[in-house]
Amino acid sequence: MDNLLNISQKWLCAAFFIIFTAPAFAQQVEVGLRMDVDKRQVEVGESLTLKLEFKQVGTGNMPAMGRPQIPASENFEIGGSSSASSFTMVNNQVVATSTTNLKLVATKVGTATLGPALLLYEDAQGQKKELKSNVATVMVVEKTGFSIFGKKKAADPQPNQPQANPNSPTPPAGDDLRGLKPLVPESNMFIKLMFWLMLLGAIVIFVWRMLKRPARSSAVPLAGKAAQLKDAWKKLGNEDLSGKEFCLGLSNLVRECLQYRFNFPAVDYTTEEILKILPESKLTESESEAVEKCLRTCDRVLYADANLTGRDNLRSLCQSLLPKAQKY
Repeated sequence: MDNLLNISQKWLCAAFFIIFTAPAFAQQVEVGLRMDVDKRQVEVGESLTLKLEFKQVGTGNMPAMGRPQIPASENFEIGGSSSASSFTMVNNQVVATSTTNLKLVATKVGTATLGPALLLYEDAQGQKKELKSNVATVMVVEKTGFSIFGKKKAADPQPNQPQANPNSPTPPAGDDLRGLKPLVPESNMFIKLMFWLMLLGAIVIFVWRMLKRPARSSAVPLAGKAAQLKDAWKKLGNEDLSGKEFCLGLSNLVRECLQYRFNFPAVDYTTEEILKILPESKLTESESEAVEKCLRTCDRVLYADANLTGRDNLRSLCQSLLPKAQKY
């Protein structure tokens, strides 16, 4: 009898556990896979670190089927790998991060496109799905030598030149000067002098024209670029744009504004690279927060298939990054 009561109590506890915890496991999770490299140009024989970062936001149970895989590249070979995982709380949600670092050694000169990385996983319903990352472009160049100036190869001896006979009589001292010619003919010296004078004159004329150029001529393309950025911002107000179309336009516009205002190639940088440079720029605290908010939201929508909310707020944040009107 006691055994029956114990079994009944155990089944009753199990039923309560399933009833109260099932909704938590049924929650939707947000996943994303991103790839980044620490170098954009390497020499043959040098190595770089390729970072694959898988993030899962939410409390759903979603076991990954394996580690992220990247396609083989003829310009690199894998020299080693390492992995790490971490869990943090953001806005009362669990954020699970799994990082895989691959050491890639350059083997061949050329432009290599690395990725996209592919990750196979199971969702909460047990269905197998795949997740793709972005791609990264790396330039592989020839390995430079140790010395700036290469060593000049010694001239080979003339094969048909007869060897000197040690028993032959030594010619008179006067014959040593016979047949010798000037190292540089006088006509060549005159031509070289005229060439350098003409080159110097061309440089002087070029510098003089650059100094005489009106300063306001360079303001025309800059003003035109500012107008283009403002027009791009207005187009984001189109309600017919899908979430990904809106985020793609917003992400590109934020990068172009940063490149235009602070003169660094923001359009070629990842979000993490831009956020590392922001403290060195002259952005205000509110502008820096606007950059981070816009870029991170766009990354979640573009790479993690998250839902887009707060379009008007994002447009207002981006408006603060537009070039300010200049007064003349």
